[in-house]
Amino acid sequence: MADVNNTALLVLSCDKYSDIWKPFFGFLFRNWNDCPYPVYLGSNEQTFPDKRVHTICSGPARDWSNDTLAILKQIPQQNIIVLLEDYFVYAKPDQLLLDRSIELLAENRAAFMRLACFPSDHFEDYAYDTMEDYPEFVVTRKEARYRVNLQAGIWNKEKLMSLIVPGESPWAFETEGTKRSRATDEVYLGVKETKGLRYVHGPIPYLCTALSRGVWMRDAIELCKEQGIELNTGNRPIETPGEYRKRKMYHSMPYGFRKYMDYINARLKK
Repeated sequence: MADVNNTALLVLSCDKYSDIWKPFFGFLFRNWNDCPYPVYLGSNEQTFPDKRVHTICSGPARDWSNDTLAILKQIPQQNIIVLLEDYFVYAKPDQLLLDRSIELLAENRAAFMRLACFPSDHFEDYAYDTMEDYPEFVVTRKEARYRVNLQAGIWNKEKLMSLIVPGESPWAFETEGTKRSRATDEVYLGVKETKGLRYVHGPIPYLCTALSRGVWMRDAIELCKEQGIELNTGNRPIETPGEYRKRKMYHSMPYGFRKYMDYINARLKK
């Protein structure tokens, strides 16, 4: 059995996204009302008025890294399931698979267990070797582009804190943290893609993501309508129909081609 008493769920956020908390927790408690872990919300100074949620404040906003370290220091549990505030949990998690994920993290003394599953054409980003005794799990290779990432995952708290460098943004943490991880012998694990698991979904089915650069994605708005979750769109812009079609067309292209297009566009902007 997974060590429930030593595991917590952390919703990592900040005050400027406080308008996202109500729909996030609406989805979480609708679809995971029997969550066996204490639920923490990491914020700056604002709190969320729900007795099921323990708000941990980092103090006045500084930068992502300093704020996150201040939050992590206040969590007593060792295994931390990390979700961002716009990862809307829209279906019931697979508790058995989640339990196995926590057990393997502890048994291997791993730093991280990636819970998000990606199709095979993302291999360069999440390069791995399948675990011989546990074929639904993988060991992430050191050369993986996003060995360290902020998709849904389980972290060993102390090892996560050791990777964080004050002053970094979450995006810098993923890229620079990946580089730092290669200088250690720490183990990084993940859930392998299977036919039974949809894109980006491991044991916790979530929308990735409800926001993009502060803009509501139309997928999130439709999902809220489907599940009867109240959503206040008055504080943020909404993705236009044209932007939505462009995004869907982009994601319909083969992953390798999309990465090539991103590279060309980045070169043209220099």
